[in-house]
Amino acid sequence: MGGSRAMSSVVCTLFEGDYHYGLAALANSLFQCGYRGTIWAGYRGTLPPWARLKESGDERQAFEVAEGLTIQFLKVGTPRHFTNYKADFMTLLGRNYTPEFERMFYFDPDIILRVAWKFIEDWAEGGVALCEDVNSPMPATHPIRKQWLRFAGPHGLTASREMEVYVNGGFVGVAKRDWSFVETWERLLSLLEVETSGLARLGVSDRAYPFHKPDQDALNMTTMFSDRPLSIVGREGMDFIPGGYLMSHALGTAKPWRKSFLREAMRGYPPSMADHAFMRNTETPISLFSPGQRKWKKLDLLLGCALGRFYGRR
Repeated sequence: MGGSRAMSSVVCTLFEGDYHYGLAALANSLFQCGYRGTIWAGYRGTLPPWARLKESGDERQAFEVAEGLTIQFLKVGTPRHFTNYKADFMTLLGRNYTPEFERMFYFDPDIILRVAWKFIEDWAEGGVALCEDVNSPMPATHPIRKQWLRFAGPHGLTASREMEVYVNGGFVGVAKRDWSFVETWERLLSLLEVETSGLARLGVSDRAYPFHKPDQDALNMTTMFSDRPLSIVGREGMDFIPGGYLMSHALGTAKPWRKSFLREAMRGYPPSMADHAFMRNTETPISLFSPGQRKWKKLDLLLGCALGRFYGRR
């Protein structure tokens, strides 16, 4: 697979706590799919044990993953939940650290890339790259969209298009010429910070509230209010339904690195496509587990798959 064109594309993510496992698997998948360049990883807390770096108090530290791939760890001090900081982080990078970028791609650290990197770069050339969410669609006449329109009007935002698709906030790819899309997303999040009395939480109230998930709802508002072209793939784009080939996104709190696959299968939930994708990306170039841990995880996955063939929720 061909590598990325030098210095033209930037990848970024945000992580804390045990999400470093997801970051490592994401980095492995990016490398295997041909990405060469820098992954900017904003973080809180401590650096990952696999990075073999000492905490120095510096704002940023580089870890060479493999030839041609580096992770730049950037300490972040925002009080927001990281899911509500994505647009601001992308803006911070574009303004202060990677002003030469041509395309920027944000990935949640529980995503695994499956397709050749060139496809991802070409995707963003056709418009802002987005994936449909598991809970999509949301019709253009949906009452929540009507509330978004009423909220945005007094702030000088008018709809550029009607949207039927509700997109997932875990992946966004933007070419520099479409950067105003990120600026609109960032502005909407700032407005929601006031509206919801802060963005320190992942979710606000229930889905009947128009800003239930501020980050993702603001992103979907942006698809309505931005005039930049969009390029959206369906739910298969994140393996929410069969037939995908682009990436896998592990939803929910039971992330693959936390799971007992056998125990989940006994509850009626066999290993998902995202679980399999994660396990395929735990060894190289970053080794996530010790040999003993890896052996057990593979056996656990095998047993979970075996049980899942005979027992599952319908």
